[in-house]
Amino acid sequence: MTAPVPSPLAGRQRRLVVALQVVFAVAVAASIGALVLPGRAGDVAGGVMVAVLVGAPALRIGWLVQRWLRRGDRRFAAAAIALLGVLVVAVVT
Repeated sequence: MTAPVPSPLAGRQRRLVVALQVVFAVAVAASIGALVLPGRAGDVAGGVMVAVLVGAPALRIGWLVQRWLRRGDRRFAAAAIALLGVLVVAVVT
């Protein structure tokens, strides 16, 4: 019996997975803090939670933009940049 050939794509997004796990842990901790902490500390924890929940997808889109530009896929990069533009307009409004 022959051994399976390892995929060259295995583990290529390991750093992204670890970063998203950390972001998830921070969001959970901030949400618990927002529920449990009294007064101003709870408000700050809630603000951190909202910032993480909005910022994490935006950072992931930014990561994809640089990856697509590096690979020469300008259409996907343009769509992602447009999506980031919509996010900026939403935040400003």
